[in-house]
Amino acid sequence: MRPVNQMLSQVFFFVMMLGFIIDNGEASELVFENHGYVNPFTGGVAWETAGNTEVLSMEWAFIGLSDVLPLCSGGFDWTSVDDFLTTVDARGHQGILRPVVFGPGYGQENYAPSDLITNDFIYEGTVYNNPDWSTANVQTCILKFIDAFALRYKNDQRVAYIQMGLAGLWGEHHLDGGSYTAASFPSFAFQKTMVEHFVNGFGETSSDLLTALSLDSAQSHGFFSSSDTSLDGLRFGFFDDSLLTANHNGANNWRQGTAPAKQLMLHKQHGWGGEVFWPGCNSNGSWTTPPNDCGNGETLRDQAERIGLNYTLGSPAYTNNNISASTLLLASQMMGYKFTATAVERLDTNYIEVTVKNTGVAYCPYKVGVCTPQGCGGDLSTLAPGGSVVVAVPASDTVSQTLFFSSPRLDPSSSQRIRWSNASADDESATLTVEVNFNDLIFFDGFEPD
Repeated sequence: MRPVNQMLSQVFFFVMMLGFIIDNGEASELVFENHGYVNPFTGGVAWETAGNTEVLSMEWAFIGLSDVLPLCSGGFDWTSVDDFLTTVDARGHQGILRPVVFGPGYGQENYAPSDLITNDFIYEGTVYNNPDWSTANVQTCILKFIDAFALRYKNDQRVAYIQMGLAGLWGEHHLDGGSYTAASFPSFAFQKTMVEHFVNGFGETSSDLLTALSLDSAQSHGFFSSSDTSLDGLRFGFFDDSLLTANHNGANNWRQGTAPAKQLMLHKQHGWGGEVFWPGCNSNGSWTTPPNDCGNGETLRDQAERIGLNYTLGSPAYTNNNISASTLLLASQMMGYKFTATAVERLDTNYIEVTVKNTGVAYCPYKVGVCTPQGCGGDLSTLAPGGSVVVAVPASDTVSQTLFFSSPRLDPSSSQRIRWSNASADDESATLTVEVNFNDLIFFDGFEPD
């Protein structure tokens, strides 16, 4: 029998051949705390404005179809869109784009290309040019636009979201009491084709630009009220144009019907948006002020949690001098994802493991990696509100590690940053420095293997 010390030498030699022993000691608990910023892709959204820029991450623009395509038979002029995105980007924001054909109260209101076949549509006593959706002329023109729109902007990091738009008043997929005929509104078949062109054009992965569709498409006139489930698995979000309305979550509200409720749950993981522009809510900015419910009982925070809300269009509040930046910030932070580091461990000499919890109310719509200066790991877009995930991240074997986030949907040179919701985070630099406890590498030498 070999002496005990010889057997120990064999064990130590085996460890030496492996190269190291590491103690995976867990760092002390990390504590949640809101930062003083609005995360990208979240919060209150303004129509184009230079007001209160420090508490905005996004600005909104309607894209008039004829502004970029004066003739269906002609070429495109993207100047108006590019000018908007350049202006927004200079303020450190991203844009949300929705194409429209007619939108009462917005600019010249009618945006039908001059050779598009239209019918008169009367809204509040004014006549608008509604596409004749039953004609090949309209369908060809619309698809020509969608495909070119996607080709132009799918990789543009100045854009946060694309709204599908085009059908109905303000592209909201409804005619507000008007009749839904083959001529006045796209058929189920063409609605499906439009959705497919948007999704296929802009992309279907978490690194691709997310498209969104009005929740009204789940009403009886919309494709998602049909028995066709072939689009249920596609990656796109929805947009509710009347957030915080009375009885929004009540059994008698159409949003709680079978089709809308199903789509809400299916697409909650893709990130929702909405609008609070209606009298008594956004008209006076009351969604921003406690109790943040516009007088209708359900608070913005509760509604955001219920539907997975990332952002809301609520522009007048941002230009109302009676509403402070701090008030807007607090309201914006009731929406969207938040990422909090709760533990960090050493995995080996080349990697650490970071436990991240989504302490917000919504999924993040885009791929987000956890990074050190040595590299990134993970994709936090699949992290549900309240859930946690362990991410392996490249890291040197030093004790002190600086963590930050990276997303393909954010320009690294932009001032936009995803920030840690941790008490010890550096909000300005968007970093979190942690101490990773582990033993130094232990090498054994000075003995000969038997």
